[in-house]
Amino acid sequence: MKRRQEQLALFLALGSLLFISSATASAQVTTADLVGTIKDSSGGVVPGVTVALTNEATGVSRSTTTTDSGTYIFTSLQPGRYRLTAELSGFRKIERTGVELQVNQRAQIDLDLEVGLVSESLLIEGKAPLLETQSSVLGSVIAEKQVQDLPLNGRNFVQLATLSTGVSGAGSGMRGTIMSGTRPDDLRPGTELFVNGNRENSNNYLYDGIDNNTRLTLVIVVRPNVEAIKEFKVQTNLFSAEQGRNPGGQVNVVTKSGGNKIHGATYEFVRNDRFDANNFFANRAGQKKPPFKQNQFGGAIGGPIITNKTFFFADYDGFRQKSGRVFVNTVPTLKMRQGDFSELPGAIYDPLTTLVLPGGGMSRQPFPGNVIPQSRWDPVTAKLMNAYPMPTSSALANNLVTTPPRTQDWNQFDVRIDHTQSERNNFLARYSWSKTATINPYTFPAVQLPGLSKAVGLGNEDTFAGPSALLAEHAVFGWVHVFSPRLVLDSRGGYNHFNLDFTQADVAPGDQLGEQLGVPNANQQDEQNGIPIFSPAGYTGIGQSRSLPILRHERTFQYVTNLIAAGDKHTIKAGFDVRRRHMGEFQTNRGNGRFNFTPNITNNPANNTGGHVMASFLLGAPSLIEQDYLLADAAIRSTEYSAYVGDDWRASEKLTLNIGLRYELDTPPSETSNLWANFDPTTATVLVAGRNGVSETAGVKTFKKAFAPRLGFAYQVAQHTVARGGAGIFWNTAGHGGNALRLQRHVPFGPIYSFSPATQFVTQRVSDGFPTMPALDLTLADNPTGSVIGVDPNYRPGYAEQFNLTVEHELPWSLLLKTSYVGNLGRHLDTTYNLNQAVPGSGPVNNRRPFFAVRPSLADVTWAVSDGTAEYDALQFSATKRLTHGLSGLLSYTWGHSTDTVGQSFGGGADGPLPQDPRNRLADRGNSPFDIRHRLTIAWNYALPFGEGHRWLSGGGPAGYVLGGWQVNGINTFQTGLPFTPTLNATTVNTGTGSRPDRIGDGTLSNPTVDRWFDTSAFATPAPFTYGNSGRNILYGPGRVNFDFSLFKEFGIKEGTRLQFRAECFNLFNTPQFDLPNAAIGAGNAGTITGLVGTPRQIQFGAKVVF
Repeated sequence: MKRRQEQLALFLALGSLLFISSATASAQVTTADLVGTIKDSSGGVVPGVTVALTNEATGVSRSTTTTDSGTYIFTSLQPGRYRLTAELSGFRKIERTGVELQVNQRAQIDLDLEVGLVSESLLIEGKAPLLETQSSVLGSVIAEKQVQDLPLNGRNFVQLATLSTGVSGAGSGMRGTIMSGTRPDDLRPGTELFVNGNRENSNNYLYDGIDNNTRLTLVIVVRPNVEAIKEFKVQTNLFSAEQGRNPGGQVNVVTKSGGNKIHGATYEFVRNDRFDANNFFANRAGQKKPPFKQNQFGGAIGGPIITNKTFFFADYDGFRQKSGRVFVNTVPTLKMRQGDFSELPGAIYDPLTTLVLPGGGMSRQPFPGNVIPQSRWDPVTAKLMNAYPMPTSSALANNLVTTPPRTQDWNQFDVRIDHTQSERNNFLARYSWSKTATINPYTFPAVQLPGLSKAVGLGNEDTFAGPSALLAEHAVFGWVHVFSPRLVLDSRGGYNHFNLDFTQADVAPGDQLGEQLGVPNANQQDEQNGIPIFSPAGYTGIGQSRSLPILRHERTFQYVTNLIAAGDKHTIKAGFDVRRRHMGEFQTNRGNGRFNFTPNITNNPANNTGGHVMASFLLGAPSLIEQDYLLADAAIRSTEYSAYVGDDWRASEKLTLNIGLRYELDTPPSETSNLWANFDPTTATVLVAGRNGVSETAGVKTFKKAFAPRLGFAYQVAQHTVARGGAGIFWNTAGHGGNALRLQRHVPFGPIYSFSPATQFVTQRVSDGFPTMPALDLTLADNPTGSVIGVDPNYRPGYAEQFNLTVEHELPWSLLLKTSYVGNLGRHLDTTYNLNQAVPGSGPVNNRRPFFAVRPSLADVTWAVSDGTAEYDALQFSATKRLTHGLSGLLSYTWGHSTDTVGQSFGGGADGPLPQDPRNRLADRGNSPFDIRHRLTIAWNYALPFGEGHRWLSGGGPAGYVLGGWQVNGINTFQTGLPFTPTLNATTVNTGTGSRPDRIGDGTLSNPTVDRWFDTSAFATPAPFTYGNSGRNILYGPGRVNFDFSLFKEFGIKEGTRLQFRAECFNLFNTPQFDLPNAAIGAGNAGTITGLVGTPRQIQFGAKVVF
């Protein structure tokens, strides 16, 4: 048996080295290394010393001997608390306890032997090294106590990642993204992170070293239970060659394992609206607090199966929540519903009176008295106009607040087994499972519309109203084989899976609600039975969620191997990683159809004055009509490979060099039945995979030059001072996640109907409906119509050039100060633009499109390329206080600036995913949508010094019982605001797309308020058929100040068991955390803020038994 294991280990080790010469993707580290030098009292090195390291929880030990230069090393150690011993004949034995090793740490502990008998022991109470003397990596370790004790709303550990310098997110206020919390794709809100100028889809989440990322939205598959986390590390810059996949944060969570003693905890946390403050806008509108009830409960237990050999750990977490979502809406007034727009300052013009003037230009006559006769109302939009709830204020904008109910439940568990077969072989197995059920509400309550067979709820396009069920799984199996103390093999295999089933509320198969309403061909697929979405610019949309239903599943299979060879001066690591991705999805963006409205059709075309969007709506005259179909389900496959080799070279006692080279190979996605197509701009046709010699990736090539060299150093300037730094290249594999959907959602497999009626004449009304859905016909690819999507055949993954220079200094009182300059240059980033966007001008839009001459029915061509760029510079400072005298803390400050050409390519950002002018894309360079100039966080824990084991009242008694056992904790956050882009409510370019205004003033106000955050008069409507000169992300929204606080009281029940009561307060001072303002110039609500990104004050009570 032992021989077979040795042969298998040797085969895997040789395989890992051979594989480096070919291809692969990213080995990850969940372990720690310990190195050191042993000297005698004269300072000379001592060879031949027997050094042993024992895990204090499990009793598992390993041993080695020092080399001729007196050095020792232990690699691939499980994070935890250890006892270190060193002994040699003629010297006293040294025993150092309490050596705390953290995930991804390379710790250094040097020892000095004293002459004496081996039987004479010198016992040293150890401490974890604070100074990082061996590595150039930037990051933070969030220890178990911080994970357990800091106040976390929803017990979401990702919030703690934002305590690191250069990191923001998890509710930072970035909106309009796939992680904003308004879509089901995010799995659970609060998992987005922005790290050192990288996009939120540029991070890499690991769970015990195994991939824990969704492929499409790139967020966490299984969010670990707080009770299961031993610790986690956030690496933010210049991570070593064994880390890769994405250049953003490497978030590595390590779960707890059992030990020789039974340990565990049970808990319940309760929240109720009785203890909470009211939402700012609900309170302002005189609305009572929305209902809120939440219970979170569970437990964890770990212990021995076989003492010193086999251990188990298991946990369960349950969550039940009933809440009310707060929507601040803009709805039509009573007069508008009657066709009377006389309360508006501008005239409403009749589009049927449009005349083309002989000398050029156009004229149009206003409706008498600004009243649209009922005979002119569109029968569909007239029904919807009166389906809007009545406003509750006389204001034209932000005149209705609704608080519909929402529910969410989840159940989750983890089971882990650790087994030490011998000093040479250690095994790990863990399985995690979770299931989340959510019911999202519509914005407005159910209403019985004329012609419909039942009452239905209605809301804007991003409401995502309906029930969803999300199943997530994650598993890992690991094996560490020790050939010798200086040669170790670490292999892991893993699997993650999630399945999302999200359906539409109030809609059943066969309902055909859109057609019942009077929109022909609204429901042309069996899965699409709802009402189209109607989006009047500046007003709350009405209809049913445009992107439902969503049926999506993803699976990732992974195998990773690392071989570590530790020499006297060099520690060589090499390995490879393979990840196989499976993804399938049914989702259309506009399956029931979509109608957009602007004021253009009812304004004065001579000077673009007057008009109103609700007048255009009542006439049923849209500015954009869209519907898409999905004629085949996709089964998508892709593979990621990586290989690396790295050397930690201890060049001298003071200098360590970190040298590495990594290679990434990310194959473009393919579809198992060739249901895959790509636009070819050279022929204006669509290339279908497997047809006419087209490759299975629809012509997208594999990029094979993703080499990533890295060089870092750590130099110990003095006993308590270290200088660290370096530079490297880090590749991003995120882009193909979006491409996986781009290559199916157009003709012939997912044709998109898109029509932009002329803004001068009414050419199509809502009641005219949609054309008949085409059948699946591959020959349609030869003459594509409607909107199509394409990926540049030479599409390549983006990368970041990272560098930092850091100085660390350790002060007394267990305090570490760290100052860093951090730089990040993003290159070849994933971006999109409209390859067939019309040139601004009058007349029909399609006539001015570049491909009109050869494809007159071709509309938008969304083209994915990899030529985006980004730049980030920051000065970062942190102060880490290790736990002593009951106090621990972490202060992090970042002063940085991030710019880019586009903030996000898939799903868009607050500034939109497409450039204003595709012929001048560099004009869109601006502040990144996640740019936060200043950010300060302070996290702290303090056990009051009273009671047993503390400085005062340690003898017990009534006073010690009452005053002892108290602990206070907090997270304080201060940050400046996020940028936003002023846009036009009614575009003047007549290209079928949005545009920006002219900037004629600064736009900022000295005393902004929620009713007037920026100066809208600083922006003007450009001349007809010209793009505005206003830039992207030029103004900034509200900053954030937030205090989370908790208070604990502990009681001893019996030896080893304690009862803890908690009171946790989130947003202690009830400071409103305002969202970005409405920025559509010309809309009634322009310049106002109508939403929050944080919660009002919420209080949570909890009880926990720890044993």
